[in-house]
Amino acid sequence: MQTGTWRTASLLACAVALLTSAACADSRTSTPTGSARLSANGSPGDGDLAFSNSVCGVIPATLVITENTRLSCDVVCTNATGPCIQFGKSNITLWLNGFTMSGPATPPSGCAASPAFGPGNPGPFPFDGISTAGFDHVKIRGPGMVQTFRRHGIFVFESEKATVEQVTSHYNCFSGIMLALAHDNDLKENVSVRNGSASGGAPCGGNCVSNSNHNRIYRNHYLGNGSVVAGAPTGTPNDFGVGLVGTSSNNLIENNSIGGNVNGILLFPATSGNVIRRNIIAGNPPVQLSVTHGTPVGVDIRDASPPGANVFHENICVTYEGASVPRPCPSFPRYSTHH
Repeated sequence: MQTGTWRTASLLACAVALLTSAACADSRTSTPTGSARLSANGSPGDGDLAFSNSVCGVIPATLVITENTRLSCDVVCTNATGPCIQFGKSNITLWLNGFTMSGPATPPSGCAASPAFGPGNPGPFPFDGISTAGFDHVKIRGPGMVQTFRRHGIFVFESEKATVEQVTSHYNCFSGIMLALAHDNDLKENVSVRNGSASGGAPCGGNCVSNSNHNRIYRNHYLGNGSVVAGAPTGTPNDFGVGLVGTSSNNLIENNSIGGNVNGILLFPATSGNVIRRNIIAGNPPVQLSVTHGTPVGVDIRDASPPGANVFHENICVTYEGASVPRPCPSFPRYSTHH
């Protein structure tokens, strides 16, 4: 695929909505503020990485990074019309370095209008905390937190072989981590909590995988994500811990903990070839939400795909809604790799 340019390819923004618009008008390029080098034994684990850019304090407009960049203190992003930090080159790393990036929203207030696509958007990558912007082999590494952004915390868009690792996405309006038209990426050891309160009918939550293939999502924790607003594909509440949306195929969802979300895992009708194995998918939704709402709100696995289209193997789960036979839940296998 091409990199280094902005494209106007169609994008499912959490669901089947299209996102098309021009380049972001309020970007600026980061400037070196010092140099740091990370040893092979230190985070983020890429051998000897030089970080010539440091970012700290208030970011008033989109910061485009073109070399390895680290946070050196907490960051407050006051830009309400574009991403806070945006990649401008392939093969570079953003290291959160234990700090927090905070956006301008106080969910559900100050959020983008759902589904946040179409005319009026300021650019092809609006409203998010971090955008990969179509660049490949990029890395977003924690520890650190990305919170209170008007749409997604992290937007992996049209990127290949990207890594998001050990990042906490918290209290973002739509999804904590969003993959769209993104293939062959790794999301591992992240925590997504309390995202999706303002996504409306768009399916969002901890981690949305939209029209994205051959990704590996493993050893993550998804807790307390989603709202009870109904939407596609079944006309029921469609937020989740992990959502496979559109035509997403051949993704691996493995060894994750998924609890207390409106739905644990949601699969759209056209998804196929996804392997969902050895996850703890339980307690979705939390009991008080079900009691208060009065009708069934969500389940551990809400599956709108045809029988046999996707593979469920050795998950610990209790409730299932779908057509697969035998039903993948309830299931309580014994093995040692759950965490």
